Order: sequence, then structure tokens, then C-alpha cells
Amino acid sequence: MNRKTIIFVAILCFLLLTSVGINYTLYHKTLDLLLQNDAYIVTNILEHHPELESEMMDSVLDSFQIDYDKLESYGITKEMLPYLIEDDSLKNEMITWNAVVLLLILGVILGYALHNYWIRHRKLKEIDHYMSEILRGNESLDIRDYEEGDYSKLKNNIYKVTIKLREAKDASQQSKKELQHTLQDISHQLKTPLTSMNVLNELLEKDLPKEKRKELCAKNRDQLDRIEWLVTSLLKISMLDSGTVTLKKEKVFVKDLVLDAVKTIQIPIELKGLELKMEIPDKLTAKLDHNWTVEALLNIIKNAYEHTEKGTITITATDNPIYTQIVISDTGCGIPESDIHHIFERFYRGKSTSKESIGIGLNMSKKIINLEQGDISVSSKQGEGTTFTIQFYKN
Repeated sequence: MNRKTIIFVAILCFLLLTSVGINYTLYHKTLDLLLQNDAYIVTNILEHHPELESEMMDSVLDSFQIDYDKLESYGITKEMLPYLIEDDSLKNEMITWNAVVLLLILGVILGYALHNYWIRHRKLKEIDHYMSEILRGNESLDIRDYEEGDYSKLKNNIYKVTIKLREAKDASQQSKKELQHTLQDISHQLKTPLTSMNVLNELLEKDLPKEKRKELCAKNRDQLDRIEWLVTSLLKISMLDSGTVTLKKEKVFVKDLVLDAVKTIQIPIELKGLELKMEIPDKLTAKLDHNWTVEALLNIIKNAYEHTEKGTITITATDNPIYTQIVISDTGCGIPESDIHHIFERFYRGKSTSKESIGIGLNMSKKIINLEQGDISVSSKQGEGTTFTIQFYKN
């Protein structure tokens, strides 16, 4: 119940109580008059006819209706009474006061109804104006209402919808910008291998020695592999962005995850002469999606491989009641301080990035880890190496 309704009910109650009070006062006034008349009648009859005390007093006093004919037989006329109960002035006074109170009550009810109608009409017109402005694209309206009542709640809900529409519009514009930027990056990433393939094809059209042709075909195959990897990675990222990925979380051995991730890149690591160390408890388990987690770990290990010319790549795993932690560190060139805050951005290529790198692997890894209720952080020092710390939370 709002404040205005409480005030209206209070006024109505006051008028009703006033009416009751007036009627109560008039009732007692009438009773006093009757008592005075009765006293006069009793006194006069007893003075003239004391023998009628027991016989006549009951009949005289049992009713408020006075039998004037009988009183005249005892020598008491109507004009002798101090008050004439048949006088309509008292009745008219009661009717007048009750009519005034009734009119006041009706006036208050009618005024309250008209006031509510006017307020409702004004608020509906105001809300209609706000809705029209929103439909015209004006999302900067602030229609918050701090009063009580259903209309205030409606206005506040409309304001919340306006905020949601504004946020959705901003998000849509941001998505368009990101899409445009992504398409430009994809175009650039595809343009480089395609240009190289065109050059190689032109060379292959010439009369070249067999060994030279094999070399060019191998380079052409490398560019095709690069395009295939790019398209596959972009498809996976699109699935992650759209939320169409359904994780199959199950109890897996962390060591198996790491071994499956290393398996893909183990030969290049050995050919490069890098040492791979793993310190993972055999029985350590976590509830994760096997395939997607392997994808995330592979991209991080691949990043360590690309930035380490000599030295060691170390992978460790530990467990505590809150999370399972996997740490991947290398003794490579490290990441410049100006790049370290951007390495998880899509298509970002830092100063130390190799020419073959596209810049989407770490972005994909972060998305997968976040989707699995995990977190990833990085620390690095140029000339000493880089460490990626992954934490998969249990709750």
C-alpha cells in the first residue's frame, strides 16, 4: 500500500469516526431531553395524584413515546413540558449532520478516484512517450522512478530494458568491429601463403631439374598445411565464440592429457635438440574434457617450442583442494613486457614471434581453459624464459 492510499484511508476513517461521534453526541442529547421530560412528568403527577405512583409511572416511563392525551387528564399539557420531543429541529439537525458527513465522504472518494485517474492517465502518457523515444532509437533516456507503486515498477523495468538494449547495441557494434578486424586478419593470413603458392606454381611451370621441382612441391605442401591448420583453428575458435561447444567432462589422468598433447609435437622438439621434462604424478586426476584440454595444452607447448632455440621445456602438475595446476615453462627468449598483456589476443604477433606463427593458438587455449572453469596466467623475463600457469578449479 503506497503513501497516497494510506492518506486516503486515514481521511475516510476520520470522516467515519466524525460521523459516529456526531450521532453519538446527538443521541445523548436526545436522551437528556427525554430524561428531563420524564422528570418533569413524574414530579407533577406525584404532586397532584400521589395514589397513582405505582399504577401510572410504569406506563408513562416505559416508552419514549409520550401519550399527551393521558398526560392532559392529569393536568399536564404539551405546552407545560420543558422540551417538545415532537419538535423536528433535533431530527433535522441529525439529518443535516449526517448528510454533511456523507457528502464529505463521497467527495473524498470522488476526489481520490479523479486524482488517481488523472495520475494514471499522465503516467501512461509519459510511458507512451518514453516507448516512442526508445523506438526512435533514443536509448539515453533516464526514466528511473524512486516512488512506490506499479507504475514506478513499470518505468524502472522499462529503464532496465533500455539499458539491456543499449548494451546489446554496443555489443553488436563491438562484434561488428571485431568481425571486421578478424576478417582483415584472416585475409592477411591467407594472403601470405596464397601469394607464396602462386609464386611456386609459376616456378613449377618452368622447365626445372627434378630435385628443384621436388623442393618447390615440398614448400607448396607446407603452405597448404598452413592454410589447412588456419582454417581448422578458425573453425574451432568460431565454435568457442558461438557457445556451440559441448564439453564432455569426465575423470581423466592429467599425465595422459599432457602425453597426448606432447605426442603431436614431440618429434619437432627432439629434432630441435630441446629437452622435455615432465613432473606429473601418475595418479593425479581432474574432471575435464579430454580432447579440448589436449588442444589447449598443445598450443601452449607449441608456443614454448617456437620460442626456445635451446634449453628445456618443463611441464609440472600439482593438486590441492581448490584446483589442479599445470605449469608449462621454457628457457627460451622470453616475452617483451610490452607484449605480455596482449599475447592472448587473437592474431596478435609480438616482437619475438616467429614468421610462421599466426597468433591464434594462445587465444584458443585461453578460451578453452576459461570454458572449463579454469584460469591461465603468464610470467616471463626476456633472455630467461616464459612460464604459463593453468589452474582448473574444482568447484
